[in-house]
Amino acid sequence: MSAITEEEKFEFKERVVGRSISEDTFDAYWLWIKRFERWTDAEPSLPILEDFDSFLDSERRTDYPWTNATGRPAPDSYSHSSRTQAISALVMWARRQYGINVPEQPDDIVRGEPEPFSPTYLTREDVSETMEAAADDCNCYGCRAALAVSYDAILRASELVILSVDDLSLESQELAVTAKKGSRDSTLTLGDRTADILRDYLDNRESDSDRLFTNTYGGDWTKQAWSDHFRLQHHEAGSHSWGRHTPILHMLQSGSSFGDVYRRARHQNPSTTAKYARYVDAEVPSWASGGGSP
Repeated sequence: MSAITEEEKFEFKERVVGRSISEDTFDAYWLWIKRFERWTDAEPSLPILEDFDSFLDSERRTDYPWTNATGRPAPDSYSHSSRTQAISALVMWARRQYGINVPEQPDDIVRGEPEPFSPTYLTREDVSETMEAAADDCNCYGCRAALAVSYDAILRASELVILSVDDLSLESQELAVTAKKGSRDSTLTLGDRTADILRDYLDNRESDSDRLFTNTYGGDWTKQAWSDHFRLQHHEAGSHSWGRHTPILHMLQSGSSFGDVYRRARHQNPSTTAKYARYVDAEVPSWASGGGSP
């Protein structure tokens, strides 16, 4: 298999991104394609993809010192979901680049069983303590407001860091969210407490950046920088647990309807919301199992 060129990447991206997968997912897929290229000189096929999955699940993977998407060392082992992502990328690559149709679904190629859904999340007491500590102990002005918005609006780090001042209307207490990871853009109503925190933040804000939240130096946050900051300064559970797992589970535990949680979380498919609902023994409507909409 010849080396993948930037022109091929651009063509592949133009044909896929925006139609079936998000930019972030594409970047992860492309990383697996490049890894596969290093691993074999053959075009993708079912036997080779099965071999690649076996390789990722073996000690031989240490022969290839790969890094993850942020340039950090790869994990000691690849989870079932990571290997499924790898095979999904390569099945798509085989079809788009070589016209090779792999009839099996990625889930049928990857060996083993998926890990049980077990999201890391914070208790309500943890949330209160983290918010209180952010007001006094964080070295970044505006962090308490960012935490409040992230939790209230159920934001991914990638969604939080791109919020602009114009996305927020305190008069109506609404926030326009540009979605990531294949979910939907949405305008959300913020709670009174979050709105009060934001008013205080904006009244005393000195930055003239268009971004709603800025880092310690007044510059724009990146997804990785915010995630690192959150883990170091606020809670070891991580920003995804704070902004996604925790508020989704808290809503379900508080008796919010499945449809309300699904819409506010902006999941691409209700089956994702259903995983959370089953985790806390909340009711899952029939339309969610079928992938429909309320």
